[in-house]
Amino acid sequence: MITARRQRTRSSSTTRLKVWCLSRIKNNRGMTLAEMLVVLILIGLLSGGVAVIGTAGVQMANREAFDAECEALKDALNDARDRALMQDANRGVIVEIFYNRYEIKTWDDQKEKFYSKYVYFEKMQASFANGTIDTRRYIRVQFLPTGTINKGQTILLRGPGQLKRNLVLQPVTGRIRLSD
Repeated sequence: MITARRQRTRSSSTTRLKVWCLSRIKNNRGMTLAEMLVVLILIGLLSGGVAVIGTAGVQMANREAFDAECEALKDALNDARDRALMQDANRGVIVEIFYNRYEIKTWDDQKEKFYSKYVYFEKMQASFANGTIDTRRYIRVQFLPTGTINKGQTILLRGPGQLKRNLVLQPVTGRIRLSD
């Protein structure tokens, strides 16, 4: 007997809900102009906020990728210096830095020729310190077996947008550092 009552109350409340929804649909005449403007303003504010956050995220990702490539180039130059120190030949190690890549040349005693390794830049370009980019020219750095550099240089590294860093090669000490 108790279960029968519960079923009747459930069905009557469901019926009332259906009747109320149908009456709302029949009486619905749409949104007013003010309501429509409020909705459009809210959509505009939300999409504008997403665009600003998205742009900041892209700039941060570009900065991190540029910094990582600068550090990778610095580490490659340090490795080349260390390799020149460990090599017993008087040839040293040569690094040629082009605008879009760098090439590390190491002497191979068994084959009696230089072995080359190319690495291409993704987010940066290298140029001379004065800022000129020449696709035919390159910056040549030779690490001597003493660990020193044949000639001190400053290399300008450019990234996306206005990102710039200097790579400084000191001739006497062979020290390599990146500016901020």
